[in-house]
Amino acid sequence: MPFLAGLIWLYFQIPSKDARFTFYLFVYGFAYAFWSLFLMMLIYRGPLTEIRRLARQAEILVMEHARDLVREEEAPGHSLEALANYLEKLGAAFRKRSLELERLVKETTARLRLEKDVLSLILQNIAEAVLVVSKDFRIVLVNPAAVRLFGPEKAFLGGSALSLFERDFLVSLFEKLQTSECNCLPVRVNSFKGSACLLRDENGTVLGMVLSFTAPASAEAVPAKTIEDLSSLKITERPEGWRPIAYDFDLFESIHPGAELLKKPLRELVYTAFDTETTGLEPSRGDRIVAIGAVRIEKGKILKDAIFHTLVNPERPIPPSATKIHGITEEMVKDKPPLREVLPKFLAFCRDTVLVAHNAAFDLKFLEIEAEKLGLKIDFPVVDTLFISYGLFEEFEDHNLDTIAEKLGIPVAGLHSALGDAFLTAEIYLRFIPHLERRGIKTLEELFAFCRKMYALKKLQQQF
Repeated sequence: MPFLAGLIWLYFQIPSKDARFTFYLFVYGFAYAFWSLFLMMLIYRGPLTEIRRLARQAEILVMEHARDLVREEEAPGHSLEALANYLEKLGAAFRKRSLELERLVKETTARLRLEKDVLSLILQNIAEAVLVVSKDFRIVLVNPAAVRLFGPEKAFLGGSALSLFERDFLVSLFEKLQTSECNCLPVRVNSFKGSACLLRDENGTVLGMVLSFTAPASAEAVPAKTIEDLSSLKITERPEGWRPIAYDFDLFESIHPGAELLKKPLRELVYTAFDTETTGLEPSRGDRIVAIGAVRIEKGKILKDAIFHTLVNPERPIPPSATKIHGITEEMVKDKPPLREVLPKFLAFCRDTVLVAHNAAFDLKFLEIEAEKLGLKIDFPVVDTLFISYGLFEEFEDHNLDTIAEKLGIPVAGLHSALGDAFLTAEIYLRFIPHLERRGIKTLEELFAFCRKMYALKKLQQQF
């Protein structure tokens, strides 16, 4: 603009017929062209340099990772053209490598599946009972012989080895193994003889130990348990046979409840989701439990092999109205153990976990009545998914398990069966955790405070 203004001024100051006009116009035009080129060089120098640098880096990447896509006779063109060319080659190389990676993943997955099947086959046919126990005494592998020897209520994936052995024995055994030169020692527990070997990773870090026992010659297979057919509302008796080999080595890294339980993040806790079926709705008037079902939740996963389920003899008639709901008849429970025999086993299954139930007060009332008679305490932390639902989803018409499951897109199977509802409660609770975290509720302490608010609100609403 200054040059253009100067040219206009020169035109009016010097007549066009003056000989100096042509000379000044030529000099002025040359200076204008030179200054324009100088400005353009300053403006485009930075971007052009960056384009050349990117093109060079793209060329190096292609040469390093996609040499088979480069033709030697190709001559480098303009920087932008070269950059686009090399980026196209990088895209082709990326697609090719992605396909190769996908193929390798499939091959590796197939190989690992084969190794898993072989491991399962080997351990299933070993006569010795084999248990792998983590440093915090969790069972991370159990074979069928161990299930038969110790019983399915105690020897299950994700369960506590403390239900099988004394804590002092396990602590002492770990200490002895770490000071032993061969990392293996013979052990004897009651009538069981066997061996224990320390389990280390490639860096020498202790992961746990492997316990193996020879079963007594007279040991018989554990009778098949009564299990529920989750595809219907009826309960059926069917032989379960030997349980398949069960292992989950992620449990080596699990974190379990301790003194700082309330401060633990929700995702790091170990839970037992449970449910009961009963003869009626009034335990204080004689209604009793007819079934208990429970499943373990650990590391954000439902451990489908870690289940507790049994029918219970209520020692009183089962009304037809109750049978219509849960499908359990008097004939099905007449030979089953009463709650006084089942409750200690259930509490052992729940050891060191947080209980999760839907409308937990109802189920706990039945358990507490029997626990008081037996001199037992139910002092587990309890999470109630009913009050969580009240707080998270106020728009729901009702907060029954099936309604919540439908809203969250969870398939419903075995509704109104103890084990079916326990699995459904576990699924719902795992879906709740991300919603809670988005509200800033990340620890058990914060969750309890949230539920207390919901309880107080519902109690207040009932007054109106």
